Amino acid sequence: MGFDIENIFLPSVGVDLVFDMDSLTPISRSSIIYDTDYGNRTITIAQPIVPVTSETQFDELHLTTIIHIKQRRVRIGLACKPIKFIDQYHLANRSTTKALVVEYRLPPVETNIRSAFRLPLSQRHNIKAKLLLNGVEYFTAKDFKIKDISFAGMGLVVPKKLNGKPNPLTQAQSGTLVPVGMILVDRGQQAPVGTFPVKTKVARLNPNYSETHMLIGLKIIAITAESEDLLNRFIHNAQIDELKRISKRG
Repeated sequence: MGFDIENIFLPSVGVDLVFDMDSLTPISRSSIIYDTDYGNRTITIAQPIVPVTSETQFDELHLTTIIHIKQRRVRIGLACKPIKFIDQYHLANRSTTKALVVEYRLPPVETNIRSAFRLPLSQRHNIKAKLLLNGVEYFTAKDFKIKDISFAGMGLVVPKKLNGKPNPLTQAQSGTLVPVGMILVDRGQQAPVGTFPVKTKVARLNPNYSETHMLIGLKIIAITAESEDLLNRFIHNAQIDELKRISKRG
């Protein structure tokens, strides 16, 4: 199937820069298209929250976005390279911000990434959750806090003690299966973004995260396509909101 980039990669479209897509640890950074020059095969985008510089190291880079085809979501990618770094790009509202110009290669292709940028949760974008470990339910705010999340997993910050007693969550073992129920919260909306269960397993443990807390890394091992879509949009929208906030501040 051929894809017409002039109907896909358009100004104001949300995109992701994906570094080393075919590696074991791809990295994704969200952005927005500011301008396009199809004749010269260049696209100007907002600098991601973690900016791209001339020192940024990678083996391959793709500019990607998601489209809908016949009731399914498809991520389309263009192989590209950064060619210009702009410190003061003029926006329509007469403000300036940092921008990046990438030169792309045809053809656009369907792509797929599971690992991605890990989103730190904020006051506006947050997640309420409960998890089941060894037959006991534990809840956010009381027993643990979700520090960050990606399409591949999440990091839990766990207090070592609760009410002066050892927190049972600190006894989690690597490889243990942990069902999790999640509520995605955007405080800019009245209703939750989505509510769904996922299956995870303990992938890493850091008991020395701080004097009072440990860190548990959960890997998502089962999630429905619909729930993955909700999580994808939640993470992407949170990054876009942060980019807009930074642009207004600049």
